[in-house]
Amino acid sequence: MEVDKKYKAWLKRQGRSNSTIESYCTSLRLYFEAGYHWTFEDACTWKEKEIMRVKPATVNIRIHAINSYAQFTRVRWRLKPIKLQNQQFVENQLTVSQYEKLLQCLLDDGDLRWWAAIKILACTGVRISEFLQIRREDLKTGYVDVCGKGTKYRRVWFGAKLRQEVLSLYKEDGPILPYSTGVIRKRLHAFARKYRLQKEPMHPHEFRAFFARSVYEKCKDLKFLQDLLGHADIKTTVRYLRKTSKGISRRISKIVTW
Repeated sequence: MEVDKKYKAWLKRQGRSNSTIESYCTSLRLYFEAGYHWTFEDACTWKEKEIMRVKPATVNIRIHAINSYAQFTRVRWRLKPIKLQNQQFVENQLTVSQYEKLLQCLLDDGDLRWWAAIKILACTGVRISEFLQIRREDLKTGYVDVCGKGTKYRRVWFGAKLRQEVLSLYKEDGPILPYSTGVIRKRLHAFARKYRLQKEPMHPHEFRAFFARSVYEKCKDLKFLQDLLGHADIKTTVRYLRKTSKGISRRISKIVTW
């Protein structure tokens, strides 16, 4: 437990966000709970089994966690991340109909706290670590400065419609959701089961991508979108606009008819 606290404090000094710290600690917990020892041989065995068990992107996230802890414990070995093809598509996206159904179901259940949270996530494009810094009072101002990725501060804007709807229906001042990122992820998956929504796109970061696609569809201004999302590189912004594999398949079917 003491090592765990020291590791978290070390990650904080490295400038890691709370969500990254939680992700790294979860990856390490799963590693040790599976019975692996802190040796290069065991780490390599773990990597091979993870490649067969989970998605490549998830494997790399966990490898980064292992390498981070290796640096913290001052061992000399490191694991090489697996190479990923730069895919120009995604398998699942949050659709407008799913988003609207989720909001309506939360309203019907009288769950105004989570309704307000979903509205803010989808209408601002904040990262989950930034969202946890937002309070209801901030909406009255129209914007809030949050500590973003890499401990850089950026301004998040609240549109007039968002402010009017949230402030009129949700009355409790303070943080919108006083939970950890892990709890928020689990609750979103629970909502997917309860309201019969697709589970895959029901996670915090997908609301950021939903915001990006929705904004770009209306304004077609990539530089403006980059500024809203707080991206240093516009290539990162472009990745948020990828089509689904089903959408690409439908488009190809319409085009290639010869």
